[in-house]
Parts: sequence; C-alpha cells; structure tokens
Amino acid sequence: MSEAWLNFTIVIFVQLLLFIIHAYYEKKLLDVARILGWGVLSGIVLGLFFDLVFGKFFNLFSYTLGFGTLFLILNAALFYGLFAANTLLMQQVRLPHFYIWTMVIGAVSEITNLSFNLWTWKFTSLPLIEYLIVLSAGYFGVAILLALVWHVFLGHRFFFIDIVLKK
Repeated sequence: MSEAWLNFTIVIFVQLLLFIIHAYYEKKLLDVARILGWGVLSGIVLGLFFDLVFGKFFNLFSYTLGFGTLFLILNAALFYGLFAANTLLMQQVRLPHFYIWTMVIGAVSEITNLSFNLWTWKFTSLPLIEYLIVLSAGYFGVAILLALVWHVFLGHRFFFIDIVLKK
C-alpha cells in the first residue's frame, strides 16, 4: 500500500474513532449503524459535490491521491460520510453544542491531516488567525447545510433549527 493510501486509511480510522466517541457521548451507540448509513449516503452526494466544485474546479484544495474516480467515491463515502454521521448525531442539541462539536471534528480532521498528509489547502498563505476562521466557518457551514437539508427534506428534525423556525 502506498504511503498516500496508508495516510487515507489512518485519517478515516481517526474519524471513525471520533464518531464512536461522539456517539457514546450523545448516548446513541445503539443507533450507530443507522446513522452511519445515512452519513454514507449523504457523504457521497456532499463529498463528490465539494471535491469536484471546490477542490477541482475552484482549486481551493488538492489531495495527495488526486481526483481520481475511485478515491473521490471512497473519500466521499468515508470521510464526508463520517462528518455527515457526526452531524446527524446532534439532532437534539442546542446550537452552541452543535458548534463546539463541529469545531472538535474539524480540529481533529486538520490535526490528523498535519501528521498524515491527505489534502493541502491552497490558502495556507493566510495569517494563522484568518486561516483558522476560514476553516472553522467552512466546517460549521457544511454541518449547518447538512442539518438544514436533513431537517427540511428528509425529516430528520434538528432541535436548534426548530427553535429558530418557531420564532
């Protein structure tokens, strides 16, 4: 196995471990299979869209494994799928909790990537604080987008969205 594929495997393993910890924290270990299933389905759609539009077309990031079909599908299903599954774990939480866990997931992803390079951001020339703001807004924005799509179109109710819509 090449080093890049090994790095991919390690990044996915760390994300899976974080998901299991998060499921335990949210007391949803019994729902893990169902949540992962929804996460993988959502991740395929979300991941392929983000990788092709923001990665390949707008060139905001690149992968050490490139933009080949096999890698994009695996990455969408596993990496984006685990991110989506983590988001789905937070249906019953308030917005601050949702934000904090989204930042934890993003931080773990980025720290793991620093040690096991899988992707490279093209805007790393930004000062550190601006770089962190861009990344945190990105992870939080994607999680909010997922929650909104699930809430409005797929019937997965999110507590903090219900609160906002009822006001």
